[in-house]
Amino acid sequence: MAEWEVIVPPQGIEIVGKENIKNFLNDEIAYYRQLRLENALLAFANAGYGTFNLSTKAISALGQILADVDADKTESLQEYVHDAIERRILIGASAAGRRVAELQAQAPNIAAKLAAVLSQKWTQFNHPSGQDLIGLFQALLYANPAAFGFDNLITASHVAQRTEKMLEASEDAAGRLEVLIKEKTDLISTLEDLYRKKLTIQEPAISWENIAARKVRIWRFWLFVFAMLIAAPITFGLVYWETIASAVKEINSASQSRFLITGLAVVTVPALLYAWLLKNISRIFLRNLNLADDADHRRSLALTYMGLVQDEKRPTTDQDRAIILNALFRPIPPHTGDGGPPAGLVDLIRKP
Repeated sequence: MAEWEVIVPPQGIEIVGKENIKNFLNDEIAYYRQLRLENALLAFANAGYGTFNLSTKAISALGQILADVDADKTESLQEYVHDAIERRILIGASAAGRRVAELQAQAPNIAAKLAAVLSQKWTQFNHPSGQDLIGLFQALLYANPAAFGFDNLITASHVAQRTEKMLEASEDAAGRLEVLIKEKTDLISTLEDLYRKKLTIQEPAISWENIAARKVRIWRFWLFVFAMLIAAPITFGLVYWETIASAVKEINSASQSRFLITGLAVVTVPALLYAWLLKNISRIFLRNLNLADDADHRRSLALTYMGLVQDEKRPTTDQDRAIILNALFRPIPPHTGDGGPPAGLVDLIRKP
């Protein structure tokens, strides 16, 4: 028996829940109080067999069980259920209990004897002959196969009811399981779709977007450096024009009589080195500009591919996917040749 349940299949009783059990016990107390089997006369075949008490003992025992239930104790309740199953206690809510209540109004003597037989544990006899008479009735009752057949019928009915409830619970659980399986299947399908149609292309698209943004910052930086290198000599020349002009006059005056390679080198070598520096900076600038455009183009292709894949009205063909994927995963633009610094003056002059 669970902690708070009263299940007596032979008498067709099933009560679950603490509050329901308390209400049940209060009803049982009221039932035995209504029977008024106190000092009841026990007679059979025009012969008296003393008196017996039932209601007082039953009310006292039920009151104690009720107090134990209020105190969260189950021992007395379990004993009560066991005795009721063994037919030593009559439950007023059972079919037999209702029959005894009906006979109490029509044939009190028969009702008293029947109650004493069915609730022998709580019946107290004032004379041994009365106990012997009730014992005889009990032997006759339980020797009759129909009595056990009735118990079996009630037990079978109780089992059938519980089986039906378990079947309903099983069907309900099966329905919930089916819904859960469907939800998880849909979730797995969604995750698979997310991986196959989005992540495999979306992640590269995000990566290329980040590359494009980084390359844009880089080419803007090198464009700024190139512009500053172009503006620096012009500004320097304007600021120190007199000094530069005087230096050029001195070189020209010294070279009127003969050709001086030193004077030529003083002017040309720095100019060529500066031009070489500008050339390489412009290459870096153009290289990052091309990579930024390429990354932005690949991102546009990836987004276009995702849009085509998700378009249910126009399914993409293998040819469409091949065209986009070939363009999407094409090689990056080739690097331009980048020469190193000149080894000497002759190499500087020959270098294009």
